[in-house]
Amino acid sequence: MDRRRRIQRLCASRSTRSALAWLLVVMTAVGCSNPFVDRIAFRPPTAVVTSSPTCLAENIVTGLTGLGPWDQALAGNAPEPGYPPADFRVVGALRCERGTDASGMRTIDSVRLDGDMAAVLSSFTADSYRSTDGTASTCMFFGVAPVGLWLVDDTGAAFRPAWPSDPCNLQDGPYLALRKLTEIGRSSHPTGLDDRFTTGCERDSHAASFEPTTADDVAAAEEHEREYGRVTAPTLTLPVDDVDALVLCTYEPPDSEAAPDGGDVVAGTRTVLDRGSSAELVRSIVDAPLAPACDQSSTRVASTELVRPDGSGSTPVSFELDGCRRVAGLGDYRVTPPAALTALSSAS
Repeated sequence: MDRRRRIQRLCASRSTRSALAWLLVVMTAVGCSNPFVDRIAFRPPTAVVTSSPTCLAENIVTGLTGLGPWDQALAGNAPEPGYPPADFRVVGALRCERGTDASGMRTIDSVRLDGDMAAVLSSFTADSYRSTDGTASTCMFFGVAPVGLWLVDDTGAAFRPAWPSDPCNLQDGPYLALRKLTEIGRSSHPTGLDDRFTTGCERDSHAASFEPTTADDVAAAEEHEREYGRVTAPTLTLPVDDVDALVLCTYEPPDSEAAPDGGDVVAGTRTVLDRGSSAELVRSIVDAPLAPACDQSSTRVASTELVRPDGSGSTPVSFELDGCRRVAGLGDYRVTPPAALTALSSAS
């Protein structure tokens, strides 16, 4: 099995926005090391404080929409995230999200949050850790932080906090503290974008290629799960109930033997599920059992990326819609639940 297929089999996640990932194994020139022992604590540079937060900064809007600045209402780039400044008293938070208005047009939403801000600030003052010099990390799941998050004081001034990291991922502490906050206000800015009638897509280059499995493969996966527990992405990386509307690309898988390594482009059909259906689908596959051995080929595959409205997450998953009917992206292959398969087949 070549390196590309091995990575796809393990369902390694992607992120063009983050170089941080969950631990799989750490290799050095002389052998292996444990990143939870062989690591160095550090703090990022102190964040720049601005007079007021905004979700309409060019780099935030571009990060949320994937498109360059086109709106004259946009401000310049927001400062880069950093470590909380000393003596900054946090009283609230502003989170930037993708939204949709009543007519179906895309919006940029500014969401005001309130609650235990001391816990939120404390989570962002945690030390970050990196691998020791000369140690390179090869990791399985990549985490992506919210694109636009501001912590605000009682004067309205704000800064963008840097997400604390470990050698192979972003830490879950800030996510767990932020999810306990309450939304107290929301304003929406129209983007003029309307992708409701877009029907075409291209398969993501990081979507999994499904391979035949044997009884020995399944037995090894079962033994590993009994010994170490189920392999899943960290909390920040794997949106479930808070997943954004899934954008599915359904396509015919190429001949993996004939396709050039990483260079194949496969056109497909684009479908968007609503947020309720998306959350229900993700919940069903997270708890799905391991798939049995199977050597059938699939003629239709659907792939998507699990992200939140604020841009965080970034777990790619793929589904076989016929053949073995498996899910890839959450460790070893899983069975696609019947209800999920019905929803996927109806959407494609």
